Amino acid sequence: MKPQTLKTGKLRTIFASRKMRYGSNAVVLTIAVVAIVLMVNFLVGRHSWKLDLTKDRFYTLSDATCEFLKSLDQQVKITAFFAEGDAMGEVVRDLLREYTRVSPKVSVEFVDPDKMPSLAKQYDITAYGTSVVEAGLKSRKVMEYELLDYETSGDMANFAGEQAFTRALISLFAEDEKYVYFSIGHDERDLTKDYLQTKAFLEGEGYIPATCNLAAIGRVPQDAAALVIAGPRRDFTREEVDAVESYLERGGKVIVAINPLGEKDDLSNLKKMLRAWGIGVNDDLVVDPGSHYFLDMAGLIPKTESHQITEKLIMKDLSTFLPRSRSLYHGEEIEIPGITVEPLLVTTDKAWGETDFVSKATFDPKTDIEGPLTLAYAAWHKPDPTQDPNEDASGQEPDARLIVIGNASFLDNDIVTFQGNIDFFMNSVGWMVGKRDSISIRPKSPGFEQVYLSDRQAKSVFYWTVAVIPAFFAILGVGVWVRRRHM
Repeated sequence: MKPQTLKTGKLRTIFASRKMRYGSNAVVLTIAVVAIVLMVNFLVGRHSWKLDLTKDRFYTLSDATCEFLKSLDQQVKITAFFAEGDAMGEVVRDLLREYTRVSPKVSVEFVDPDKMPSLAKQYDITAYGTSVVEAGLKSRKVMEYELLDYETSGDMANFAGEQAFTRALISLFAEDEKYVYFSIGHDERDLTKDYLQTKAFLEGEGYIPATCNLAAIGRVPQDAAALVIAGPRRDFTREEVDAVESYLERGGKVIVAINPLGEKDDLSNLKKMLRAWGIGVNDDLVVDPGSHYFLDMAGLIPKTESHQITEKLIMKDLSTFLPRSRSLYHGEEIEIPGITVEPLLVTTDKAWGETDFVSKATFDPKTDIEGPLTLAYAAWHKPDPTQDPNEDASGQEPDARLIVIGNASFLDNDIVTFQGNIDFFMNSVGWMVGKRDSISIRPKSPGFEQVYLSDRQAKSVFYWTVAVIPAFFAILGVGVWVRRRHM
């Protein structure tokens, strides 16, 4: 037999052997798996598919943000100044990647201020974690503290990054400047302390929050889109009330939020002004056993009445939380011709208005006010009696609008993000100035959940993961090796 024939026979024997068949199958299978993985990565890279399986869709932008991003007709640049390895920086990077995925108009750059101090100086960066949002010649800074929100119960921080960046974007594209003035001089809520988050929400929707001292300037500023009187502890003078009434006569918009002060006939001048609009204010503290926050019967979670202000809250099933409120009333005896008054927030029929601020809260039919009670009203003075208060009044004489709320604490920093509180306020401002759509994005929780194991459960997990499962795979591997040795 020729040597060539022998070599050919050996090759045939080798290729026909079982080991060669198994080996070639393994090679083909490996190539196929690698090809599939490469193809999947290629398709995902081209089409930006993703699946968010987190409990609260932590890595998915809200519909409101997506709609706004898709409507952009101008380039936006976001420059984020985070130190290398900053954990918050990585979370922000993931968030802003979604912004660029939704809109090609958005570009993002991350800068380490320690490595590029000249660029940080150019942008006037004074703190790590600052981001600058730019559109044309306008810019807005997003500070790191704006990215976190703390729940009212506990110290767990929610991530409010989408809320902060979307607010910043909206403020850059506001068509005109609308000033929302907060009165001062009567121990009201402090805009830069108590209402810091509310101030940020207003700025995020293109408003310019500012303060005004009516006693000092003698009138409501001419450029005021709305005036907010938030939690005064001292009464307005007659001259200050005249200034507010004059503003309303010119078609002004006013929000009055007043906490219970525990005094009879408090804020008498302010009450007279509200009564001229058909809204009375009671000197009481509302207690509601039928709907309250946990065990606090004075921490009210009222029922939401149907109105343009509240329609989205009802649609999204969002409640409001009013801690320590007084009640309001409106009846035929104080009804004013030409003014429409509608309730916004009401209690259950189990509630009452407690008028004894010293003794324990128990209903006394002789002195207390029986529920259900109203906690917020919207009033509208229509120049044209046939016109609907929720319709545009363009071409008509400016219409005056007034909202009265028996609570001012619902906008405090530690409460404002509770369910629908900020939505209620922003929708109220929007209804007043004719802005129908407001964007309120809820902070998101990472959703970490702790698992507590008993001693027996912990030992069971240890033995299964460290001994039983590894031993099983070791035995399986030895069996496969022995079987192949005998092939």
